[in-house]
Amino acid sequence: MSPNLISQLEDAPKSKVQYDEAFERELERLNPAQREAVDHIDGPVLVVAGPGTGKTHLLAARIGQILKTTDAQAYNILCLTYTDAGTIAMRQSLLDFIGPVAYRVNIYTFHAYCNDIIQRYPDYFGNRDLEPISELETVDLLMSLIDGLETSNPIKRKKGKIYFEVARLKDLFRKMKEESWTPEFIEQCIDEYLADLPLRDEYIYKRGNAKQGIEVGDVKQAAVDKEAEKMKMLRAGAQLFPTFISMMEAAGRYDYNDMILWVLNAFRKDEDFLRVQQEKFHYFLVDEFQDTNGAQIDLLNYLINFWDKPNVFAVGDDDQSIYEFQGARMKNIMDFYHRYERDIKVIVMEDNYRSSQHVLDASKTLIDNNRERLINQIENLTKTLLAKNDIVAKSDIRPAVLSYYNVKHEEAGIVDKLEGLQKQGVPLNEIAVIYRNHKQAAEIINLVEKKGIPYSVVKRIDILELPMINNLLTLLTYLSLESKKPFSGEHLLFEIMHYSFFNIDPHDAARLMVDCRTDWKRKLRNHMADPDIVNGLKLTRPDNITALGGNLNQWISDVSNVTFQMLFEKIINQGGLLKEIMNSPEKTWLMQVLITLFDFIKEESAKNPRIKVASFLDTISKMNINELKLGINKTVYEEDGINFLTAHSSKGLEFEYVFLIGADTKTWEKKKGAMFSYSLPDTLTLSSQENILESGRRLFYVAMTRAKEHLEISFSKQNQMGKDIEKTLFVAEVLENGSLEIEDQHLSGDRLTELSFESLEERVVSEVPLLDTEYINQMLENYSMSVTHLNKYLRCPVSFYYDNIIRVPRAKNKAMSFGSAVHVALKHLFDKMQECEGIFPDAQELVDSFMKDMNKNRGSFSDADFEGLKAAAEEDLPAYYDQWVKSWNKTVLCEFSINNVEMDGIPLNGKLDKLEFNKNNVNVVDYKTGSVVKGLKKLRGPDDKNPLGGEYWRQLYFYKILMDEIRPKQWTMVSGEIDFIEKDERNKKEFVKRQLDVTNREGIIFVKEQIRETYNKIMNHEFTEGCGDKDCGWCNFAAVQFQSKEPVPHNEDLEV
Repeated sequence: MSPNLISQLEDAPKSKVQYDEAFERELERLNPAQREAVDHIDGPVLVVAGPGTGKTHLLAARIGQILKTTDAQAYNILCLTYTDAGTIAMRQSLLDFIGPVAYRVNIYTFHAYCNDIIQRYPDYFGNRDLEPISELETVDLLMSLIDGLETSNPIKRKKGKIYFEVARLKDLFRKMKEESWTPEFIEQCIDEYLADLPLRDEYIYKRGNAKQGIEVGDVKQAAVDKEAEKMKMLRAGAQLFPTFISMMEAAGRYDYNDMILWVLNAFRKDEDFLRVQQEKFHYFLVDEFQDTNGAQIDLLNYLINFWDKPNVFAVGDDDQSIYEFQGARMKNIMDFYHRYERDIKVIVMEDNYRSSQHVLDASKTLIDNNRERLINQIENLTKTLLAKNDIVAKSDIRPAVLSYYNVKHEEAGIVDKLEGLQKQGVPLNEIAVIYRNHKQAAEIINLVEKKGIPYSVVKRIDILELPMINNLLTLLTYLSLESKKPFSGEHLLFEIMHYSFFNIDPHDAARLMVDCRTDWKRKLRNHMADPDIVNGLKLTRPDNITALGGNLNQWISDVSNVTFQMLFEKIINQGGLLKEIMNSPEKTWLMQVLITLFDFIKEESAKNPRIKVASFLDTISKMNINELKLGINKTVYEEDGINFLTAHSSKGLEFEYVFLIGADTKTWEKKKGAMFSYSLPDTLTLSSQENILESGRRLFYVAMTRAKEHLEISFSKQNQMGKDIEKTLFVAEVLENGSLEIEDQHLSGDRLTELSFESLEERVVSEVPLLDTEYINQMLENYSMSVTHLNKYLRCPVSFYYDNIIRVPRAKNKAMSFGSAVHVALKHLFDKMQECEGIFPDAQELVDSFMKDMNKNRGSFSDADFEGLKAAAEEDLPAYYDQWVKSWNKTVLCEFSINNVEMDGIPLNGKLDKLEFNKNNVNVVDYKTGSVVKGLKKLRGPDDKNPLGGEYWRQLYFYKILMDEIRPKQWTMVSGEIDFIEKDERNKKEFVKRQLDVTNREGIIFVKEQIRETYNKIMNHEFTEGCGDKDCGWCNFAAVQFQSKEPVPHNEDLEV
């Protein structure tokens, strides 16, 4: 069908006769395949409609033909679409063809159809006074579900990310609903999968190994066991599905997938009810058939099974299926085909009204590499798209495949081409830059914006990641803590003083902090609210400090005395945030952000009218832990602008010029998101590892077929770090027919230099405003270096400045409290051994001592964290004790402090966990909690990847230097040992110790030089250059609070 079919009807007449005449004219314009599909009214029809073949208009034309040639009424037709957008497009096409009667045709998404049934039969479905469940409520229920599990259940983690399984359970339960999988069915598929694994070729050794006792044909048992462990987790998760459903019902909640399941359940249980629904409809049409999931297919089958030869018209394109479980999707199509094989009519739409033949040929060369296609499963079926758009069909312009030296060159080359097209007068809305993920286009968008070229892009922003919102949440956290216990939020106040809307000079904040820390009894909030103290310090803007101090005292009182909404309003008004926003050039966007947060507060208040700050912050914490976003669309739209969009969002669109960028292996062929989903057996999904590659190929095909005439595919040979990257396999496949070649692109040095300056962006630069020299010198009087200080400075001088010079208070977190409890417990164990003349108390003594210290610091833990760590300790500490108690050296000193020693005039100090003696030789032991794998990396010496050496390696050599400087010298440290108190996560069975010979002269000299250099830098006040790590709290603080407008090169990882 030509692309002008609908546009020619824009002024369609209103009378039925005129609609009929216009419809007849459109029927005459149909090509033979389209006409066959429209005229084949009775029986099952499967239409394979490739890109650009007029699928939407075909469906509308068929409905019109049914109404014209049969006795069926509009309400006897049911059309099911995949998306709301598809519903709207089909209704509009139908309106153009048949006029207002189009509104009587039943056009629904699957969910909307089920909702309509539920609403029409309230008595049958019961009084379902339920509310749609939010993502947050889903997480709450799943966390409660995990809390209620026995500690032996593999889903229940005892420590670390104890709710890690929430995301995976959420994903699993969604799939179970969408695919209509029961726990029993999943378990059956797991059993079949595990039974089959030892028979599969990839799990059998092809070569023997005499040393390891492996013969040809042996089963790779380790690989089988690894899969079995994955299936154990899946089985445990699936078994929780009925419990979760019950919890949802008890909470009065449902999700949209439930609507389909309710209707399916009704159809299964009540044949009379099913018959009533079946008899309503005489004709069925299904759009995007290739993307229908298991539950949707079940629903359709129930509706059409009433007839031996149902009048069902299914339209789709298997080559454009870009969602999960393609194996199962293909089975759905083939089951449909085989069920009606004797009567079904299969029609392939091969006339393409969008693209040139060169674009279609290149796309075909790619997609022909997919094996899982209808043309490979149905005999005598072919699909070769033919260009029928007279404007571009015979164009001589071939698709281009371009290679660039690196990503920067590719970005620059694309921008040059976009600018060139603009100068040629090409309509910019006919240009699209298509990519796999938004990050790939960030710099191109930046350059386009700087050149003033109009563009359009929609970016989903999580406001919880924005500095303004983070500042507000930190302020709320402070107020909540202070309202419960005075001065418990002191560790946050220094940061809060730097928020721009309070307009406090950073030097003033630092001086006030230093003055306050001269006496541990002084509290910063009291200092701030005392005009005499503030004015006595001769600060730049003292009034702003006292104003904030007064506001904080009032807001802390308000936490308990006004509603949360009222408190929030006071903060944004009295605190100056609203004023700052209204004076900002980005006030429209910032107001949208603020309103989004305020609306969320209102929603939470509606659910719980007595909500307080603490419970709201708990909600935010749950969202962060479970990676739930508080999203808002930031839309940049220009009617005549270049389109920037992902390959997924490009489906259904078309453009004269398409630039498909970043065509490398990592971007297009690697599986994403496996961490947050359970591994599913191919007996369940009917999809293998090969399907993942085929899914990526289909997505690439969709992106290519957006182009009418000009298609350019590009890739880079190196990334930003100079590391080689490989072009995707899909590029090689596009080149297979020999009609295209890779064209190397070269940009001149002058052009690259010019673009480098153009790409400079106003980015955050950390310019930490240091205290005056005399203030810092005062802080450094009598300074003595510990290994903790040495490591912290080498890691990040900015963090060292705030933590150790300004000495900003820090809250004791769960990791610190857990580690402290372990140290206390082990010291207690060895002290008891020495009291009992070399006899260790039993393991329970170790556990009891640990729990005693944990209880002292109960405030550092959430209830779930505390209970999880308690359960872990009761299991792990006795196991640790049993593994090592017989080999422990009993001649020891614990918590040995060393002070007042110098190395080349540099004061040093340290506190050593344990000294083990062999006469005068000493092995120094340091206990470590946390990841063993990460810890072992920190024990490595200097190398190319880490020229400074690992922190644990440095720590042990520092202790050697410290011990050597004790006067009079009593002992010789010959080795250091890192003793990991948590199990090795690689086997989850054993505990690990690693001993290091610290007598190596080169190592001693190396660390001594590090001590000298670091000490000199500290004394020279070199604190302004941070580490820049995205997880560094103080670098992030400096980056947000001390924004410089100095241009710096754009980072490749900046998200769009």
